[in-house]
Amino acid sequence: MAYVRREYPQWSWSFSRQQAFESCRRMYYYQYYGSHNGWERNAPPLAAAAYRLKQLTNLYTALGDAVHQAAQLAVERLGLQGRLMDAGEVEEFIRRKMRSVWQWSVGGREQFFLRPKQVPMLHEFYYGKGPGQELLDRINDRITRCAQGLAGSVTLKELADSTSELLACEQFDTFVLHHTQVYAVPDVMYRTSGGRLVIVDWKTGRQEDHNLEQVALYGLYAHEKHNIPPEGITVRLEYLETGSCVEHSLNGEMLAEVREQAQASMAAMLAYLDDVDLNKAKPLRAFPLTDNRSQCLRCNFLELCAGELQVDLEAVSAR
Repeated sequence: MAYVRREYPQWSWSFSRQQAFESCRRMYYYQYYGSHNGWERNAPPLAAAAYRLKQLTNLYTALGDAVHQAAQLAVERLGLQGRLMDAGEVEEFIRRKMRSVWQWSVGGREQFFLRPKQVPMLHEFYYGKGPGQELLDRINDRITRCAQGLAGSVTLKELADSTSELLACEQFDTFVLHHTQVYAVPDVMYRTSGGRLVIVDWKTGRQEDHNLEQVALYGLYAHEKHNIPPEGITVRLEYLETGSCVEHSLNGEMLAEVREQAQASMAAMLAYLDDVDLNKAKPLRAFPLTDNRSQCLRCNFLELCAGELQVDLEAVSAR
C-alpha cells in the first residue's frame, strides 16, 4: 500500500492515550501531535526529536512487553502442541528478549538516531549510564516471579481445557464510540464451556484502580463490536508478579459508566484542538507541563523540556 502523507494525525482514543493526557499535557502533545511526520527524512527538528524520543522504553516497560510476548507464545504453543510452557521456558524467553533490548541500548545509540522505530533504546541508557544495581535486582526478581505467575496462571489452565474456545490473543482491533475510533487490544479473549466470554489482561506491576477501567473498556469493546450482552462477560486481571487474580462480572451499569468516562475524556482532549475536523492541535504553549515535576526525569521527552525545567542534561547523564 502506497504511503499517504497526512498533515495532521488521525483522531482516535484509547485508554493509554487517556493516561498520557492525565499525566502531563506536554507529554501528551509530543506523543500524539508533536511527533507526527517526525519519521520523514526532511522532518522539522522538533518533530524528528519528538518522534525519536517517543520510541524510548524503560526496563519496566520492556519487561512488560517481553512478558506479553511470552504469554502470546504460550497461548499459541498451547493451541499448536497442546502443552503448557513451564516456568523455566517462560523465564528464558523473557530474559532473551530483555538481553536483546539491553544490548541494543548499550551499543546501538547511533543506530537508534537513524532508525528509532526499529532499534530499541532504554531511557536509562539514553539519558544516563544505565540502571543501578538496586533496579536491576528488582527487575531480575520480577522476571522470575512473572514467569512463574504466567506458567501457573488461571487463564492458561482454563485454555488448556479443550472445551474452552480461544477467540483472540493480542489481536489489534477498534470500535466506534461517540463517532470516535477507539483502540482495543485485549491480551486474551475466550469463551468457556459454560458460554461466558472471558477477557484477560496480564499485569506485571502492582494492582491499581485504573486497571479495572482498562479491562472494562475491553468489555465494552466486546459488547459493541460483537454484540455480547454485558452479563455474559467476565473481565480478569492476572497480576503475574504476585500470582493473584481479580475477576469482575460486567453489567449494563458498568458499561454505561465506561462510556461516560470515555466520552468525558474525549471531550477534554478535543478542547485542545484548533480544528476538530482536521485534528489540528493548538500551539505547544497551550499544553502545560505537569505540576508533578518528580515524573519529569523519567519522561521520554525530558530532552525537549529540559530548558523550561532548568534541568542540566549533562548532570542527569553523569548520575
